[in-house]
Amino acid sequence: MHFDTIAGKWKWIKTYKVIPLSDTNPETPANTGIEELLVFNTDFTWYKTQNNVLADSGSYSLGSGSYTYPAGVPTLEYDSIAYYRNNTPIKNGFDYYEIYHDTLVFCSYFGGRWSAYTLSHSGTKWWIRQN
Repeated sequence: MHFDTIAGKWKWIKTYKVIPLSDTNPETPANTGIEELLVFNTDFTWYKTQNNVLADSGSYSLGSGSYTYPAGVPTLEYDSIAYYRNNTPIKNGFDYYEIYHDTLVFCSYFGGRWSAYTLSHSGTKWWIRQN
């Protein structure tokens, strides 16, 4: 689990969507005009800005688990984030993630799901750590 490394500032760099297919896949700040910053604080609060405007915030908890796909496919282990607002779980408020060096990747498939909190459809959302 990467509990000690999720805290920090993450800048959105791209989103690959499985559906709907489009000429703008992957979506990026350049082709959407949206700059997103996601911040996880060490006190388990978080917030997200879009174009420097607060878009969402609350608290979070971390967990981990595994998902076994149908026969013949290895079991996948994942880390997860549960989001809360006013200490109440947000509906569908989970993201499944992996961290590769300075890159945070959200993918609903890590948890065997079709969608996740930051991904309304299946795919992957990529973030780069900021100083």
